[in-house]
Amino acid sequence: MLLTAAACSGKAPEVKTADVTALRAGVDSAAGRLLVALRTNNSDSLVALLSDDALLMPPGEPPLKGKEAARAWFNQFLTQMKTTKLDITNREVLVDGEFATEVAGFVWTLQPVTGKAIVDSGSYIQVWRHMPDGRWLFHREIWNSSIPSPQG
Repeated sequence: MLLTAAACSGKAPEVKTADVTALRAGVDSAAGRLLVALRTNNSDSLVALLSDDALLMPPGEPPLKGKEAARAWFNQFLTQMKTTKLDITNREVLVDGEFATEVAGFVWTLQPVTGKAIVDSGSYIQVWRHMPDGRWLFHREIWNSSIPSPQG
């Protein structure tokens, strides 16, 4: 009866602090692997961390729907730019059961195939999904640049 009352109240069941700590550690580990993949320009490692139905929203472009669309985008991106440095700032992670939301800032140094390095900075929101096998996969992301676009 207590379970029925809790279910009908609309409130999510309370997650124990130890559970949240373990879930947060899983998110942090997956996020760390994602950053390594970005910092080393490794699209295969990056795509391995994506859910099949991932949705990415890069600045100034249409949304990328699905793992294969994200793979194609990253592979194309890597033909033009290589990451030389990527720093994350003011990172906050909110864990709530099956999903975790990561909010942070970034400073991303990119080296074009030709020309001078570009230093971009901005912010992002990522949603991670906790899979039945215990892995956290990158599920949703939107990021933006704080640097004005060349169009003004």
